[in-house]
Parts: sequence; structure tokens; C-alpha cells
Amino acid sequence: MYKKYIKRLLDIIISLIFILILIPLYIIMYIITKIEFKGNAIFKQKRIGLNEKTYEIYKFKTMADDSKKTTKVSRFIRKVGIDEIPQFINVLKGDMSIIGPRPFIVNDPLPIPYSKLRHTVRPGLTGLAQVNGRYTLTHKKKLELDDEYINKLNFILDLKIFFKTIIYIIKEIF
Repeated sequence: MYKKYIKRLLDIIISLIFILILIPLYIIMYIITKIEFKGNAIFKQKRIGLNEKTYEIYKFKTMADDSKKTTKVSRFIRKVGIDEIPQFINVLKGDMSIIGPRPFIVNDPLPIPYSKLRHTVRPGLTGLAQVNGRYTLTHKKKLELDDEYINKLNFILDLKIFFKTIIYIIKEIF
């Protein structure tokens, strides 16, 4: 059985490794974001996490504060998922996991119907829905895949999702 404490330990180790490896990218992204959008480079947003507890998720800003304005650079950043890199801090804090269902935004209407099963695990940076179509899936299908992930949760499934995510990012970059 895939114990929660083993998953948590792996989350911490993997996050630390990625944070160290990605420090140059953090710096570059911080500079790009400051130039593109002025002000704070990190966007914070309240999300619903484990046991329906709210927390602040961190992302690189990809839109201007006062509009939905994006640029070619910011669209690429979102497409590849680079804006999600600061969430490794959320993983270290225990708000998130590397793999799990993506968290709902606080004060957004919750999809009906949805299973509260998703709140029995930490939300993730990536998940089964993200590696099976991400933007092309209906909201209903994403929720079904989230429930499937939670019901099957195991080390091998996490490993498959992790490597599918890496492959997806590499394909999007090149």
C-alpha cells in the first residue's frame, strides 16, 4: 500500500530537487514577469485543498492585474506550465502534492455534481486529467479522471503521471 507519509516524503524530496534545478528559470521568469506586467511577479490565489482547507497557491503572473491581457510570452508560459513552478513551494509547505487533482478556486462556483472525494487528498501540480488532455477535456471528464486517480492512488500511477507530465512539457517546448 502506498502510504501517505511515503508520498509526502517523495513530494518534499522531488520539490527540493526541482527548486534547486530550476533556480535559474525562477530568476529568468521573475525578470520576465516584472518587465511584462509590472508589480509583483508572483500571483496568489485562494484555493481549496485537503479536507476543504483553503490556502494560497503561488504562480508566476501571466496577466495584467487590471485586465485579461496576455502576451505571446505569457501564453507560452501558461501552455508549458512554467507559471506553475512556484507551486513547488506549496508542495514543501504541505498545501499540495506533486501529483493529485488540481485544486478548485475559492469563491468560484463548484461544478455540479462533483465528488468531495477530491478533498481527501492533497491537490496536485499535475494529475491524471492534465496528462490525458488538459485543455481539451470537458469539466465533467476532468472530475471523473480526478476521482479515478483517487480511487486507484498508488506509486506506479504517480510515477506514470509524473513521467507523462515531463514528456508533455518537453513536447510543448520543442
